[in-house]
Amino acid sequence: MKTKFKHHSILIFLFLFACEGTKTEDCATTEDGRGHVISVLPMGTISAKFLNDFLADNNIDIGVIPIFDVKVYSIVYETVDWNGEPRQASGAIYIPDEDHSNKKYPIYSGQHGTESKRTNVASISPLRGFDALFVASVGYIGSSPDLLGLGISSDVVHPYVHAFVAEAVVDKIRATKNWLCSNGINDNEQLFIAGYSEGGYVAMATHKLIEEKYADEFTVTASAPMAGPHDMTYTSNRITSRETYSQPGYISFTYMSYNTIEKLNRPANDFFQNPYAERIPKLMDGSKTIGEANDKLTTNMKSLFTENFIAEFLGDGEQELKNAFAKNSLVDWSPNAPIMLVHGENDITVGYNNSVIARDKLKANGADITLITIPNGTHGSSVFPAYTAAMVWFSTLKK
Repeated sequence: MKTKFKHHSILIFLFLFACEGTKTEDCATTEDGRGHVISVLPMGTISAKFLNDFLADNNIDIGVIPIFDVKVYSIVYETVDWNGEPRQASGAIYIPDEDHSNKKYPIYSGQHGTESKRTNVASISPLRGFDALFVASVGYIGSSPDLLGLGISSDVVHPYVHAFVAEAVVDKIRATKNWLCSNGINDNEQLFIAGYSEGGYVAMATHKLIEEKYADEFTVTASAPMAGPHDMTYTSNRITSRETYSQPGYISFTYMSYNTIEKLNRPANDFFQNPYAERIPKLMDGSKTIGEANDKLTTNMKSLFTENFIAEFLGDGEQELKNAFAKNSLVDWSPNAPIMLVHGENDITVGYNNSVIARDKLKANGADITLITIPNGTHGSSVFPAYTAAMVWFSTLKK
C-alpha cells in the first residue's frame, strides 16, 4: 500500500550535530545484551504546525490534533535472529518536545506495513513512522521499529508475516526504555501496540509474544492489529485458490521469509514458474520496493505458481509448508489486554475474514476483543479511518 502526499515546502528536518540524545544506559537490556543501544542520531525537530498543516493539506484525519513539536532520533540496537545469533536492528524514537520534569509518558509501538526496500524505513525517513510521530505530538513516546532485515539490518532476511518478527520489536521497546532512562524521561508503564497490513500482523505477534514470554518485563495496555493476515493458513489457501492476486510481491516476500526461517531450503522453482522463479531472489534482496517487484511478476496465480505446487498445496501435499503457516497464525491464544481489530469489509488484498476469524477464535479463548468494520473499505482506503479508530480508542485508555 502506498499513500501519496502533496509536496510541502517547509523544511522538515534540521540535522543536529550536538551530542544531545546520545547518552545510553542499560536500564532494560537483557543479560545477553538484547535491547542494548549501540548508537543514537538526533534527526531534528518536527513542529506541531508542520504536522497540522500536513494533515490539512492532505485532507487526512488520523484521530489526533498535534499539540507538541516532536524530536526525532534514529537508533541502532542489539537483537537476535531466529538462530539466536546477535544482530543489529534500527528504528526511530519520537519524543514530545516539552519540559519532561515530573512527566510520565505511555509508550506507543507502531509497526509499518509491507516494505521490501531496506532504506524505506523510519530510521532514515522519519515520516515513514507517521503514526508514532503523530502520537508523540499528543503526549506519547513513539517507537517505530524498522524490523529485522530492514534498515541497518542488511545481513538477514526480513521475517515477513512470520511470528519471529516480534522479537526485534520487543528489543526495540527495550532500547527505547534504555534511551528514556538515560535521558531522564520517564514512561508510565503503559504500552500501546498498533499496526496496519503487515504491521497489523506484527502488532498481533508482538502482543502475543509479550504476554506469553515477556510478561515479567512488559504489560500491554491495549493493541490495535489492523487489516493484518492473522490467519496464515486461511491467507495462504485464499491466495493460492484465486485466479488473480494484485500483490505477487507479497507472495515472493513470504517465500523468502519462510524458506529461510523455517529452513525449508527449497529453490524458488519448487513453487514458481520461470521467469519468475529466477527473478524473485533479486527482487527481494532489499533493493526493490514491493511495487517494483510486482512489475516484474504476474498477478495470474496459474502463471506464477507451478501447476504441481497448486495441486499439492490445495490437496494433501506440502504438509511442511502448511504446518509452518499454521504455526505462525495468530488466532489461537488467550490475550489478557484488550484488542481492537479494524478492517475494511471490501479488502481483497488482506482478506477481511482474517479479522473475523481472529475475533471469533480469540473471543472464544476469553479475549476482550472488538472488530470495527469499515463499510466499503478497501485495503488502501481504510488506512486512515483505521488509525483514527485506534487512536481515539487509545486516548480513552491513556493515562
